[in-house]
Amino acid sequence: MRSVIKLIGLLALFIFPPLLVNYFLISMDINGNTAMIISQFGVIGISLAIILIYLKGKKAYEAKTLMLIDQARDIEALKTLRDKRISYDSKAAITMEILLRDFSEDEAAKLKKYTNKVADMDHYYAGYIKNADPSLREEYKIRRDNFNKKYKHKRWAYLDLRENIKMSLKWMVGFFVILTLAGLIQKYNTNKDLYVMVYMVQMVLGTGFLINTIIWLSRSLKSYWDKDFL
Repeated sequence: MRSVIKLIGLLALFIFPPLLVNYFLISMDINGNTAMIISQFGVIGISLAIILIYLKGKKAYEAKTLMLIDQARDIEALKTLRDKRISYDSKAAITMEILLRDFSEDEAAKLKKYTNKVADMDHYYAGYIKNADPSLREEYKIRRDNFNKKYKHKRWAYLDLRENIKMSLKWMVGFFVILTLAGLIQKYNTNKDLYVMVYMVQMVLGTGFLINTIIWLSRSLKSYWDKDFL
C-alpha cells in the first residue's frame, strides 16, 4: 500500500502543479510568452518544493526512529515501536536492532520482508551463521556467498517471494480498478472537460500501475528462482 500511495503522489506531482499554474494564469488573464515562462517556473518551483519537503520529512522521520530505538529498553519495547512506525525503512532498522539483541528466525524473516537493501542482508546472514545449528552453518555460509556473488554490486534485492507476490497482486488489482472506474465515468458522463480529465488520469495512473505490475511480477519470478539458493 505504501508503494501505491507513493506512486499516486508522484504522478499527482506531474498532474496537479501544471493544472494549478494554468488555473492561476487563466484567472489572472495572462497569456503569450509571459504565460509560458511563468508556467514553466511555477511548475518547476512547486514540484521541487514538494519533493524537498518530502525528503526533509522522511530524513527527520528516520532520524527520530533511530533515537527511539536507542531509548527502547527491551525487545518488547522495540516490537511495540515497530508496530507504530510507518515506513519500511524504520521497521527494518528496528528489526535489525532486535536481531542484534536476540536472534530468532521469525525476526530474520521479518527483516527479509521489510528491507530491500543489500547492505541490510548482512545482518540476516550473519545472524543465521552465528546462531544456527553447527550442522546447518555451512549451508548458510553457502547461501550468503551465493547472495554476495549475485548482489554485491547492487543496491537493492527483493528476496521475499510472498511479499513480492502480494505487491504484484496489489498493483494488478489497482490497474484494473482504474480502468474500470475510468471506463464507467467516461461511459455515463456528459461533461466534455471531465471526460478529458478522467482520460488523462486514466492514462497516467494506468501506465504507472501497469509498469509497476510488470516490475513486481519480474521481482516475484526472480525471488522464486533464488529461494532455493539464497
